[in-house]
Amino acid sequence: MARNVRIDFDREFNFTEISKDFRIGVFPTELVDGTIVPLKVEIHNEEMELLPNVFNLAFGPIDAKGGIDDRIQLTHKDYSAVFSTIMFEALGYLRDNPDHFIGVDGSNNERAALYHFLLKRNYDYLDPLFEFFGIKYYVRITRFGKTQYENPFDFQDIMPAPVRILKDDPRPNPMFNYFIFGLRNQDQAR
Repeated sequence: MARNVRIDFDREFNFTEISKDFRIGVFPTELVDGTIVPLKVEIHNEEMELLPNVFNLAFGPIDAKGGIDDRIQLTHKDYSAVFSTIMFEALGYLRDNPDHFIGVDGSNNERAALYHFLLKRNYDYLDPLFEFFGIKYYVRITRFGKTQYENPFDFQDIMPAPVRILKDDPRPNPMFNYFIFGLRNQDQAR
């Protein structure tokens, strides 16, 4: 199950393809039914519009056009190796681009909660290498209550403001839906 993930850079899958700049990589993962599926990891080459020096990381199975289908839910045999491989590629990219940050979109509330949980669960392992931030990046619409039509927006949620994520911080409410990480210290990350 994805909640039992332990990041360990000695337990990652081998890439079958990886670009010299660590922006794009492909590695095989085995699903619980024995099917082997190639997963693609891609760090976009354009920074996020409202977040200087933040480059989005996407991952998932490869679609018919060679892109990433990040909406499919796969049941991996080894979630720890999958997430370790993704984080290892991100580490390689950040070592080559120490002034950049990586952003990961929790595309729905379930994934955002999962990413936050995995980050906290693996905090001691990752903290010497990375600094983590969360953002309530997208406008959230109030769907219930009498204010639904009077003022449907949470205006505190419109502009992104990164918040440092620390090990013992309580879970934010509403949950961050975009996560950012960068190298803690270039000397420590080598």
